[in-house]
Amino acid sequence: MNTRFKIDRFMHKQIIKYTSIIAIIFLLIACKENERFEIGYADSVSPSAPQFLNYKPTYGGARIFFTRPEDKDLLSIDAKYTNKNGKEMWFSVSFYSSYIDVYGFASEEPYTVELYSVDRAGNESVKIPITIEPLQPAVQQVASTIYCIPGFSSFYIDWENGLMQSMNVFLDYAYEGQDGKVQETHLIYTSREPDERRFVRDPGFSAAKPVWVKVRVEDEYGNSSDTLDLGHLRLMDDWKIPKLSWSIPEMNDSTIVNKDGVRVNTGVPMGFFNALEGRDYMAIDDIISDGTFVNFTHTYGWGRTGNSRDGNMPWNYIIDLGDYYELSRIVTHQRYRHTGATEFSGREDYYRNENVGTYALWRWDDELQQWDSITTHKIVFPIDLPDRQYRNLGRQGDMAYMYPEDPKFTKPTRWFRYEALTGFNDNYKALNGNCLSEITLYGRKAEESPTN
Repeated sequence: MNTRFKIDRFMHKQIIKYTSIIAIIFLLIACKENERFEIGYADSVSPSAPQFLNYKPTYGGARIFFTRPEDKDLLSIDAKYTNKNGKEMWFSVSFYSSYIDVYGFASEEPYTVELYSVDRAGNESVKIPITIEPLQPAVQQVASTIYCIPGFSSFYIDWENGLMQSMNVFLDYAYEGQDGKVQETHLIYTSREPDERRFVRDPGFSAAKPVWVKVRVEDEYGNSSDTLDLGHLRLMDDWKIPKLSWSIPEMNDSTIVNKDGVRVNTGVPMGFFNALEGRDYMAIDDIISDGTFVNFTHTYGWGRTGNSRDGNMPWNYIIDLGDYYELSRIVTHQRYRHTGATEFSGREDYYRNENVGTYALWRWDDELQQWDSITTHKIVFPIDLPDRQYRNLGRQGDMAYMYPEDPKFTKPTRWFRYEALTGFNDNYKALNGNCLSEITLYGRKAEESPTN
């Protein structure tokens, strides 16, 4: 016992010794590196210039590769050029980088970019002139990908932004109102997403009157595309399906009544939505969660089978529509907050926390006696918006077509299933989507129930 005790004490001292040595080494490295950013540091010696290697043209810009100089006080590698309006455009990367991206070119004509080094005293190296021949301007590239698809009492606009630069898409639409006067609306969308889809809704839209659409793209460098005339869109009419005749199964109930009045086990159970403040009926009561009082469902982690705390997601919300309908689109509302919201409240829980970020839609097929997959949808998280604007979008709700690439009605169905897949967090991978405020469906009454 004494021998073991002595060995343990010896090993303990050795561990402390080597840990201290390692800590001192890291401290010395950190101190040496912090010298680079020393406050009040000053000298008058310019750093060496970076060595230009080559460049890769991009849409409205270029990626310039270089070898950085070995100056011990090097801070950054910078590049600048003067645009067509006489404004100097400046870009900078840290001394760790091996390339720098330059954007904002308004044409495919050659531009001269100056590449140089900057040290921590603010001294600049000799500027290396580089002639750049960019690809098509980014605003034109984005504009060339834009298209519109007419849908149900609405339409959507799509575009691609491969470089994920901040782009403003100006959309103007007009239509003739019921009073015969032309109604004009102007919208601006800001996005850095590689692929973007925005739905446009207006209470005045109808199948009787076409919608005339024009778009234009601007970037943050002052460049603008030509105005594109996307023509006249012919929309389709649908109607909100009344909820007074809707009903939902009990928790863990996987049976439905088919067209012949026979109860059939679908193999998919209704989830549990009565945890904490939540109540199952609140998802179909036509009242959205506005944060002034509780109005949402809450699973509290009861997912999958619906009868145990075996994981948050997926979970299923099943609705008996009370009759047969052909479905066109869905609008879902997230939980805003529990209670206590005021006119000054901002984003709160919208697009995060326990709300659903992705979901799948299903209809019961009486002929095949199985659930028929309709679509899977991701609620896009809007970026670069003021905090209050998230509240406005959340109140409006998220809309999705049943068949987004080819808008049309589903086959007739009486039973509809909403399957929550993931939440918003961790880039739509989190399984913490516990809550849902409201489900609203649109479509039209089927002329008759399906027959075998």
